[in-house]
Amino acid sequence: MTPVETNSTQGTGYLVAAGIFVGIGTRMAKDCTSGHGVSGVSGLSLRGIVATAVYIEAGVLTVFAISNF
Repeated sequence: MTPVETNSTQGTGYLVAAGIFVGIGTRMAKDCTSGHGVSGVSGLSLRGIVATAVYIEAGVLTVFAISNF
């Protein structure tokens, strides 16, 4: 795996797109990821548990896609 430069501006478009997608996902889920993860799971909310599982799976799939393609 190639190390990522943290001082590079090459990925600025990706960062902007990622921010937009996070905002859209937050709106769709009606809460932020940490809200579902902390409050939803600890309160045994099915919605919070499912949302947290989806966030984690999306992260795993994203890392897999970036690493292999």
